[in-house]
Amino acid sequence: MNSWEDPAVPHWDFPRSATGIGVLVEAGDALGIEAGTILRGVGLGPADLSNADLLVAPESELAAIRNLRTAAGHRPALAAEVGSAYRLTTFGILGYALLSSPTLRDVISMTLRFIDLSYIFSTIAVESTGDRIEVRLGGGTLPGDLREFLVDRDLFAIHSVLGDLVPGGLPFTEVVFGGGRSAPTLAAYGERLGPVASSSEGEVGATAVFDAAHLDRPLPQGSTATVAVAETLCRDLAATRRTRGPVSSRARVAITGRLSQGAPMPSVAAELGVSPRTLRRRLAEEGTSYQRLLDDVRVELAHRMLATGLLSVEDVAIRLGYAEASSFIHAFRRLTGTTPHRASVASRTRTPAARRA
Repeated sequence: MNSWEDPAVPHWDFPRSATGIGVLVEAGDALGIEAGTILRGVGLGPADLSNADLLVAPESELAAIRNLRTAAGHRPALAAEVGSAYRLTTFGILGYALLSSPTLRDVISMTLRFIDLSYIFSTIAVESTGDRIEVRLGGGTLPGDLREFLVDRDLFAIHSVLGDLVPGGLPFTEVVFGGGRSAPTLAAYGERLGPVASSSEGEVGATAVFDAAHLDRPLPQGSTATVAVAETLCRDLAATRRTRGPVSSRARVAITGRLSQGAPMPSVAAELGVSPRTLRRRLAEEGTSYQRLLDDVRVELAHRMLATGLLSVEDVAIRLGYAEASSFIHAFRRLTGTTPHRASVASRTRTPAARRA
């Protein structure tokens, strides 16, 4: 038996792009559920969901999932419906890296190295035994009320992405759901995956098997040159997220979700489950401060919003939690050495040049 390397991040408590919640909203829309229902208590608005650079805490996605499940009522195949909505394009630069990977073996390796650029909650392990490749998902560390849903959603998301990569899709030769599933759920899953089985023994999980003959077959859009570029971009993005201390990373996510209200420190501390004093101390231990994080998040998002050319300086100021545009302009100049207008013009000037290159 041969195993791939362990995932670079062995847990689900990592910041993730807000576009993942956008998938939940789209799935809800297909069921007639309004976006506001799914986003209740999440701290995001519909306009935030298309911003791939906006990071949210995993707890925000879990809240959206709970809202979706409650509103959807009893739907045996809800996890399959949601999971199948994840496509390669959902995963941003990671999806681009997977699309340009030469073989399925490379896809698996790329996924495990940059697992924290995905939306997975389950633990994942991949092993090969003879002519079998086993993908095992575990839910032992997941919230009890969502454990089964998250494991099954993740499995169907993997199935969907493999369908985008392999012409005609990649059939699973065997699928076993651990921890038991209801008969209606298994029947609904079987319509999508083919024969499935359930075992009531062990923890909630899922194992999917496919033929090892697929591993080294060239993928239609694989390119060693393109994947090298994509991998570098993934590495840079992952490094940026991983080098931040755990408290500052979570604080940045919480700040981002509260910018339109000014992101007051007591509110962010409350989301992290600590007092403002404790948050201040822990950030100091990581070599930063709350004001520095707030400034960094505001400048980073300001550059991205200004670069679109779609928002006025006044609109950007409001989205970043400033009472008026003049306060934003003053702060931006102090932190960057230039004005928002000049930064916007410079960014739009660079973009066409980069495209021509």
